[in-house]
Amino acid sequence: MNAPWLRPLALILFAGCWLGSCAMSVAPTSSSDRTLSLDLAAYPAQISVEDSAATAEIWATVKRGDRAVEDSTVVAFATTVGHITASSFTRDGLAVAVLTTPGDGWPRRGQVVAQALAVRDTLEVDFVLFAGQ
Repeated sequence: MNAPWLRPLALILFAGCWLGSCAMSVAPTSSSDRTLSLDLAAYPAQISVEDSAATAEIWATVKRGDRAVEDSTVVAFATTVGHITASSFTRDGLAVAVLTTPGDGWPRRGQVVAQALAVRDTLEVDFVLFAGQ
């Protein structure tokens, strides 16, 4: 099929996304990717913003159907508040990252995003004041 309008349209979309920082997602193409899941949890669920050494573990559980993904599957992490381990490898389907508070005394809610293979999950974490401790 020869569609002369297709190439300029692709260039316009690419340039628009590149300049405008838009996100593009692709649906999984293989049946095994459709059974992937990623679930995030934070331990503890709240982190002190007063203590610059306060941390929480972020657990990413990655499964293919009802089984853990292969060991050494890379999970990438990012956060909107504080600092987090950039990536971790799974073992028995679990990858762990360390989230560190900014220690600036400003309470707020942050988001942690993790991605493994073709799946992504987001978790909200509260950065709070622990008065009297």
